[in-house]
Amino acid sequence: MNDLKKTYNARARRLIINFWLYNVGVLGLIALIIGVINQSLSAKFLVPSLMLVLLVGTLVTKFLLTRANKLVMAEIGGAQSSEHAEPRLFNLLGSICMSTGVSLPVVRVIDSETNNLAVAELNKDTVNFSITRGLLENSSLIELEALLAASIARVSSNEARHSSLAVTTIGLPLLVKQNGTAIDRILTLHYLSPSLAQRRLKKELHNDRDFNADSAGVGVTRYPPGLILALEKFAHSSRIDPSFGSLPLWAINADSDGYGRPEIEDRVAALREL
Repeated sequence: MNDLKKTYNARARRLIINFWLYNVGVLGLIALIIGVINQSLSAKFLVPSLMLVLLVGTLVTKFLLTRANKLVMAEIGGAQSSEHAEPRLFNLLGSICMSTGVSLPVVRVIDSETNNLAVAELNKDTVNFSITRGLLENSSLIELEALLAASIARVSSNEARHSSLAVTTIGLPLLVKQNGTAIDRILTLHYLSPSLAQRRLKKELHNDRDFNADSAGVGVTRYPPGLILALEKFAHSSRIDPSFGSLPLWAINADSDGYGRPEIEDRVAALREL
């Protein structure tokens, strides 16, 4: 688990650095073109221009990440819940978090009949668990515990942080296409098209992450049949809008979701071997 945690942490750090470098590089290219056109390139203005590009690039990066975080949560939806409103959910989640050493996440309940949950670690110290009303009402105690444990495993291994950053950096054009404002579209003109962004996102999100989370989750519950039951039961009633940029953050993936995730049958087969 420690090696896996280091791997995901390194991938997350690389995404942040690349996102910053890309924004700074584009601004630097624009500044260079303007300098050539105005014939104002000189050693006297080189250092101040470079400092300005770095500053503006950093500010743009922070702004885009903040906007991307809001777009993700707007897309996922839901309202923040409490222990008083959902005692069964919070009791299970509290027990799993205590046994794994993970802080209790912010819990949101989505008013939807579909059966699924999304994990978004958009900030280093804040994890959002968004669970559909359908999953809460249709899952048994064992099934819900299994899905929660596998999702908490994504947090403890840093996979949730890596996947969330991949969605908000590489997948930014997908988020903007879905819910972005005019300002968002202007500020992301220099990014890839949504279709190319999806291809890059698929390459970034290795298909072993579901297997790793499932394996770690049943390591907590000590009961693989619980997760097998949940995946088989909800495989065909967990559909999320395929146009959503947040699709990789959902626990139960639809077949052929466009991101190369393993099919439910393959995840179940792997669990049966444990």
